[in-house]
Amino acid sequence: MSEDLTQLPDEDLMVLVANGVIERPATELFRRHNRALFNFVAWLCQGNTAEAEDVTQKAWVKLMTRCADYSPQAAFRTFLFQIARNAWLDARKSAFEQHKEAIDDAHLQLPSEDISPDAELQLRQNLHSVHKAMMGLPAMQREVVALRFFSDMSLEEIAHTVGEGFETVKSRLRYAFVRLRRELEAQA
Repeated sequence: MSEDLTQLPDEDLMVLVANGVIERPATELFRRHNRALFNFVAWLCQGNTAEAEDVTQKAWVKLMTRCADYSPQAAFRTFLFQIARNAWLDARKSAFEQHKEAIDDAHLQLPSEDISPDAELQLRQNLHSVHKAMMGLPAMQREVVALRFFSDMSLEEIAHTVGEGFETVKSRLRYAFVRLRRELEAQA
């Protein structure tokens, strides 16, 4: 295959995978989406990174086993995140409570430029407050906030991913913001 796969849209890469051209297109899809997928699943798993890694891996495996089912009616990313969400729901239904790991500070991105130690401390405290407030949200609200702001999905994409109506997603976001604002103001 001589064409540059990095130039192809996700949907075209997935069609190649579905048609049996697997290694290079699948690697490119993984390169493009694995970090965002893991971050989304980590929010769903409330920071349990071991569980998030497991669910993310199951989602990629499920994607490869369901590649023949793919039809580019929805964005590839929506299809992938929906598979991950379903894998998380399956794991949640069948798993007992496991030891939970906190999300490592290394996953939180700080500005790359030099900042003063006081400014860095303040930023870390703010990130911790936001993280704590996010973890306090009900799962359905945390899910839509993570998809909207950490995976940069539109409300329509979120609705498709979670299998809910547009207005339901919009309401969950609104209620989540109210709760987040209340929690962050209480911590201030």
